[in-house]
Amino acid sequence: MATRTPTSYTRHRQKAAVRRRRIVLLLVLATALVAVGAAMAWPRGAEPTSVKAVVVPAKANGKTAKPAEQAQTTAAAVTDAAASDGAAGGGTPADPSQILPDWEPSPQAQAAIATALSHGRPPQFIVSSFDGAADYRMYERWLKVADDVGARFTFFVSGIYMLLPDKKDVYQPPQEPRGFSNLGGYAELAGPKSAAENLVDNVTDFNTARAAGHEIGSHYVSHICEQSDAWSSAEWVSEQSQWEHFMLDPAGINGLSKIPTPIYTKQDFHGGRTPCLSGNKPALYTAMKQIGFEYDASQAGIFGAWPTKQQGLWNFAMPSIKRVGSKYDTLAMDYNFYVNHGKAETQAQADEFEQTTYQSYINAINSLYRGNRAPYITGSHFANWNNGAYMNALERTLREACTRPETACVNFITLARWLDQQSPAQLAKWNAGNFKQS
Repeated sequence: MATRTPTSYTRHRQKAAVRRRRIVLLLVLATALVAVGAAMAWPRGAEPTSVKAVVVPAKANGKTAKPAEQAQTTAAAVTDAAASDGAAGGGTPADPSQILPDWEPSPQAQAAIATALSHGRPPQFIVSSFDGAADYRMYERWLKVADDVGARFTFFVSGIYMLLPDKKDVYQPPQEPRGFSNLGGYAELAGPKSAAENLVDNVTDFNTARAAGHEIGSHYVSHICEQSDAWSSAEWVSEQSQWEHFMLDPAGINGLSKIPTPIYTKQDFHGGRTPCLSGNKPALYTAMKQIGFEYDASQAGIFGAWPTKQQGLWNFAMPSIKRVGSKYDTLAMDYNFYVNHGKAETQAQADEFEQTTYQSYINAINSLYRGNRAPYITGSHFANWNNGAYMNALERTLREACTRPETACVNFITLARWLDQQSPAQLAKWNAGNFKQS
């Protein structure tokens, strides 16, 4: 064995000390960067959650576990992970006063509304909503966008995302077998993790969004489309009642003793959008009025028309807009652009689809702003079709439009409550464009 000289040994100790100091410095720096990044990404006014990460075994007994087996295997792990969060669960603000009203515009939107009205004009409302809104990565993105531009969103949630696979038979859809789902799955579809982890993420995300003043709306339970055209009012009441039950009691339904406790209540559910805009609307509206809803967002409408009430509910119809690059109009929703574009073969083609979608959105908003300022209503999904082309197009649109003078980016319940405060004569005047243009 080689013997170190005193000099070489001293040099060795000095170098080792330097390495240790560098390692400690790097660790401190990394921790600080993570903390700063989290603080910057988190929406102001909401407290970060304390749900711990759960490591889920990918296999059981050496074999790939089935979804139901994974749910059973991880249920205890999820319970343990959330146990330290206290009775209230992760995602709940420490101070209830920090929960912003979902019907109240952001300060930026309030200022835009006041400015427009002071000039005798209606504000240009932009209402953005998301169907199938369950994926923590999407909430991280869109809550950041909302915070940056002063927007409030409506997140339409499919209730099936609140059920673990082995609990699917809790759901009884109208006119279908127990546990039926057009989505083909349950909580395992709501994100990239296991079903049990996704369930924890979902409630945490809904709590965070709700605390920041966003709206949680109904997309009903399992995305049943054309079959629902035959549903009666009583069947729609059953569908919505089950949705509310799944949203409000995820721990009890799934047999988990400790997951985040929802901070939202039944009183926070103001309206919904049916999957595929389906359903017999007179039967649906009769049911939703009985449930206590204030609006519906499940119809296609005419571009440039101010909303009207139907059977006592505000009908927030989604208009068709001119699609750049085509002589045909299309519904102002990402899925409809995707269907018209088809699948992008290259990134360059995806970029082209993003640009034309963005330009279509902006052109529509510009036309309304210079016209009668009817609210611009658009819909999106928590989906990255064509390499995220439509998500990117929407973000670009909102970052440009929401910061304009007299433009207020709000959610549906904010628009509904604001319209309730206006007289029919005033709304008719605005609908006709009878005001001084800016």
